[in-house]
Amino acid sequence: MSKYIPGNPELVVQNMPGGGSLVATNYVYSVAKPDGLTLGMPNQSVYMGQVVGDKEARFDVQKLNWIGSPDRNTTLLYIRADTPYISMDDVIKAKVPPKCGGSGRDSSSLIFALEDLIGARFEVVLGYQGGSQTDLAVERGEVVCRSMVLGVHFSRQPFTLWHSKNFDRHLVQMGRKREDRSADTPTLYELMDRYKTPERGRQLATVLTAGENFGHPMIAPPSVSPDRVKLLRDAYAKTLKDPAFLADVKKQEFDFDPVSGEELQTLAKTVVNQPAPVIDRLKKILGN
Repeated sequence: MSKYIPGNPELVVQNMPGGGSLVATNYVYSVAKPDGLTLGMPNQSVYMGQVVGDKEARFDVQKLNWIGSPDRNTTLLYIRADTPYISMDDVIKAKVPPKCGGSGRDSSSLIFALEDLIGARFEVVLGYQGGSQTDLAVERGEVVCRSMVLGVHFSRQPFTLWHSKNFDRHLVQMGRKREDRSADTPTLYELMDRYKTPERGRQLATVLTAGENFGHPMIAPPSVSPDRVKLLRDAYAKTLKDPAFLADVKKQEFDFDPVSGEELQTLAKTVVNQPAPVIDRLKKILGN
């Protein structure tokens, strides 16, 4: 990115772990000088802390300056193919709900959202130590389904092996449009249309799926001058078109679906300005 910033400044990476990016975002928001020389790259769900009123989220995502993101992180719900649940219709009609696994409510929010938005029932077993352990539990038959990032599901083991053996099928994806690698899997929005989810539910879905559109974003502090924000956004956009960068993306098999800073800025305003009933339902899904 420095290649496209006047003076070609050196970029120094400093990891700042803690609170699911809350520590880093708090720093960018309140400590970093508003000169555009300090940037942050929080996780895609950092906005959720503010939305649900987490006291550790000492920032306003609307006031941050969003620079851009290289991708959108769509979530997918997979299930073992040897179960009787061929589609979400089968889940909704089932007398015995499928048993899904996850590490916590955050990582399984899609599953809880499906219960709220379209009436699909699941038995959810939480407490697994990460996604890999949940996948092993699926292989052992302890649970039969889990939600995860679609890009990971189509690019890593054991999933590529699973697909070669028809071990699993895909019930729903969270994006607004079908992803090419899962073109036969309906989106949450298609299901909401089919089951006539009310407007409040659609607003809830907007907040829950926002993280997928944030992807892996870059942010700058509030009060950075508009001309410097434009400089950073332009440099970021040019970086995402750089031939060497694109070659590396292809070599590493990274997902690549860029989101502009302007789109992220609008999304940030949308997710935090929701009516109280939507926030209350969101807190229930997340266990707050």
